Amino acid sequence: MGSRFLGLCALAILGALTACIKEPKPDPLPPLATGPFEPRLKDGWQVHAVSYEGTMPNPFDSTTTAQFQGEAYDVGGEFTFTDRNDSALVHYRIDFMADLLAGMVPLHYSNEGDGIWSYDSTSKTLWFYAYPDTLEFVVDYDADTLQLWHSDVIIDYPAMNISLPTRMDIELRK
Repeated sequence: MGSRFLGLCALAILGALTACIKEPKPDPLPPLATGPFEPRLKDGWQVHAVSYEGTMPNPFDSTTTAQFQGEAYDVGGEFTFTDRNDSALVHYRIDFMADLLAGMVPLHYSNEGDGIWSYDSTSKTLWFYAYPDTLEFVVDYDADTLQLWHSDVIIDYPAMNISLPTRMDIELRK
């Protein structure tokens, strides 16, 4: 009975770990896209993966800070770009769960909005203006089927009643 129980537990743990493994970024990355960036945006993009990192007050020792970083799970979202009446419009949604530190309540991040967008090709920066939010993403990699962007965001963490400056890297795919 004991070895059978241990075998079932090991099988359950293996199944849970397998379910948490996300599809890795293509290696090598697809070729960089050519031509103007803006038309590629209008194809629509799905949020495929999110990673995060930052510093927070240490919940176990108030005299120090703690570094957090990781891969988000239960990731969802999309970016949809359209033009209407000479306005560049965007609908965005980013949704994920994050474990900041072991033993802490997981964080649910969700941000959704509709607004206008602009792109600066010199700094490779996208801005989304959805009152009262303004999001800024730097385009790190631009391929026809893959986008890698990052942003410095403030994430509210209600479990500790704090706001955390966080670098968020997102992977978008068609």
